[in-house]
Amino acid sequence: MGKKQNFLLFLSILSVLVVLMVNFSAERVTGKPTEYRVKRGYIFDRNLNPLAIFLENYKAYYLLKNDNLFSSPDIKLLKKYLGSTINLSKKGVVLLSEDLSLEEVENLKKEKNVIIEKTYKRKVLQPYLKSLIGETFNEYGVSGLEKIFDEHLSMGNPLILSIDLNLEKRVYNIISRLNLLSFGIAIFDLKTGELLCYLESENLRPFGSYYPLNLFNIPPSEIKDFKWVLGENLALKEKDTIKINIWHIAKWYMDKVCNKPVEPTVLLRETKICEPKSEIFKDKEYIYNLGNSFVTVAFKEDKMALSLFVFDPQEKDLLNKNKTTINYLISML
Repeated sequence: MGKKQNFLLFLSILSVLVVLMVNFSAERVTGKPTEYRVKRGYIFDRNLNPLAIFLENYKAYYLLKNDNLFSSPDIKLLKKYLGSTINLSKKGVVLLSEDLSLEEVENLKKEKNVIIEKTYKRKVLQPYLKSLIGETFNEYGVSGLEKIFDEHLSMGNPLILSIDLNLEKRVYNIISRLNLLSFGIAIFDLKTGELLCYLESENLRPFGSYYPLNLFNIPPSEIKDFKWVLGENLALKEKDTIKINIWHIAKWYMDKVCNKPVEPTVLLRETKICEPKSEIFKDKEYIYNLGNSFVTVAFKEDKMALSLFVFDPQEKDLLNKNKTTINYLISML
């Protein structure tokens, strides 16, 4: 490539950078969206109900110009958002608000020393799905599905999950009435391997905790490390003890019912990958008593429900409470 071509390439790149910088500056001052910006893709449930969206967000900054005295309107404005003008520096920029209403935006645009910045913020529409969907920071996914599918979502592509929001709401309404210290619930469609419902308490994440394998009567040779959409699950070995998490239990039961290894998913699949034969188990319900905690695996037709409930140890008849709750959940499937 000759010097002329190199110069033209450099000039093209420089022009693009200048345009981006100008657009960014214009957006900060005018609040008008720029053409180059790609909004982060929405996340939907299997029926295309929105779970996570992108909302416009407005911030306001006040420009301090080294004036000895503020005008009366300025003092009124600053006191409204800051409470006081005492200890303000004489020069610089001060944040008035980072979450303005549209009415406030229109009013503040009339102020000569105010800069309006338009940004976007992620909003998870159902708070109980935050642990699954995750969080963003500066429009980048930092946890959950937001992090796992960050590149896909940052390009503006939608993400359609296998989650059934209607089922999720019904399960949440039941769980929210119980006096549980922590909980985790997963409901799978055995034919497709799809995760239809997932709820987990935010204070304690029981599905990520590890438990001794011998509590679940599963042969050690049948526990395998596996990786799926929500991450890698490794069996831990501590001296003579093997420890597993709740996802290992789900995978073991699914493989048994399907009579072959299956890969569960949280993404919409719909393709049949299994002919479930839950009759291979003598019971439709398996309860593992861990003291004041209960891990339960229950079947109904082609669905499997897996739960971990941690009760207050001061309560009585915990086993019966666990059974009653599970029966109620299964009745909805």
